[in-house]
Formats: sequence, C-alpha cells, structure tokens
Amino acid sequence: MSSITKRHVPTSQLLGEYLTFVPTPQQVDHFKADMRTLNPTLLRDSIREGVQVQALQQIPIPEQRLVIHRIYTRKVKEFSSIYPFVFAVENALRSVLADYLEERFGRMDWWTLIRNARQNGQTYTAFPNILGTPVNPAFVKAVWRVFDNMVNQQHINNATGNNKTDEFYYCLTLGDLWSIMQADWPLIRDMFATDSVLGFSFTKTMFNDTMRVIKETRNELFHSNPIKDRKKIVDSCERILNGLQFHLGDYDHDLGVAQYVRVPATVARAQRHVIPAR
Repeated sequence: MSSITKRHVPTSQLLGEYLTFVPTPQQVDHFKADMRTLNPTLLRDSIREGVQVQALQQIPIPEQRLVIHRIYTRKVKEFSSIYPFVFAVENALRSVLADYLEERFGRMDWWTLIRNARQNGQTYTAFPNILGTPVNPAFVKAVWRVFDNMVNQQHINNATGNNKTDEFYYCLTLGDLWSIMQADWPLIRDMFATDSVLGFSFTKTMFNDTMRVIKETRNELFHSNPIKDRKKIVDSCERILNGLQFHLGDYDHDLGVAQYVRVPATVARAQRHVIPAR
C-alpha cells in the first residue's frame, strides 16, 4: 500500500547521509540513543526535514537536534491523529450493521441460527435464506468462518448460550466486518446512503478498495508503522462515514476543540534523560 512507509536506515548511514555537520562524540551518542528508542523511519524523515529547515533558517548546529526532535514530535502527533478516524469507521460499521441486519432479518440474534447449525454438524450451505430473507452463500460462509476462527475465550463466552442480542458483533475484527459485508453486497448496499445522495456510484469494488486502505492502515497503526499518505486514508474513512450519515469534518473539528485531563508524569528529568532533546 503506497500510503504506508517502512524504510529502516542504519545509524551510521543516517548520520552520514542526512546531517549537515560532523557531530561531536556526545552528539553521536545522543543520535544513537535516538535511533535505539525512536521510530527509525519517522526519525529519518525528521532529520531530512530538519536539514531543509536548517538550510533556510541557518539554525546553529547545537540546536539542530532539538529542531529534529520537535519535527519528530509533530510527525508523531500527525500519525496519532489518524487513529480517531479509523476508530470511528470500525465502530460505525459495527453498530450500523447490527441494526441494519436486525431490520433485514427481523431479529437481532439471527446469527445464533448459524452458530447452532454449526454446533449441530450442519454446513453453511444449509442457509439459502435467513428467516425468509435470501442471502448469498458467501455471506453465511463469512459468518461461519468467524465461529471457526474464534479463539478468544471472552468472545466464545459472550457468543455462547441463550438470550443473545448483539454480542456477535463485538467479536468481529475490522477484517471480519469487511468480509461479511462484501460477501453479499446486494444485501448490504442499502445500509449506506443512496448513490444519488452520495453523488457517485458506491459499488462493491469501491467499497472493497476503500476498506482495504482502512484495514491496512489499522494494522499499520497497531504495529506503529508510520503512515505517509494521510490524505488517502482520511478520504477513505470519510467515504465510509459519509455513507453512514457521519460527518467527518465536524467530528474532526470536535476532536480539535475537545479538552481532556492529562495524566502528569511523575519522574523528574535527570542528566541521563537524553530524549527528547532539550
């Protein structure tokens, strides 16, 4: 995926290729500490950007590492800003899908029929319809696969027994949600706003391409891999959320003005603390 960047540069190459000065032994030690502790790709990009700033503003050499750390911190904040959008997509899909399928099938616990059939030795082909609503066999198979792959004991406990409602949906990963939805697009399409409202044809291909970007982004965020093309990701999240009557622009504004109580650090900075630069 072009929006994700994974390039790791050895410390010696980083120092030799991107710095505009010959660092002192102490500075070398500090940069080595940076490389050991910070994300190497973000650090590399921060140094590259910092060099450009230094060339324009003639930042004194002793202050260049401080500038690099400020750029790095900004990049971390940019990276972190993507998570609320992906979080919004996953939760919106989970909640809207639960309500939508309850409307289509007439029961919130329709999934227990598939669960019980699997436990009784049947196969997914036993469901040409669910409670009278025709479904693609691939849809049933996707739901079936969730139970086949369920290993989290809490999920198993939540999805077991009688008197169930929407527990199944909270056992689903983003990939599971995507798999179930794309398995029967004619069934799922009406969950989203109409093409006339959206202003474009929201096809299965577009849905899959959009979800692929979001899912890969979620995985990269989880593994702390830097994201390069934030616009592509924001556009993908907005496409899904807009179809679910969720305005990403207002959500982003509300995030920007929201206040929260920070949990203060308690350890006083000592001479051994070399990160962040001061």
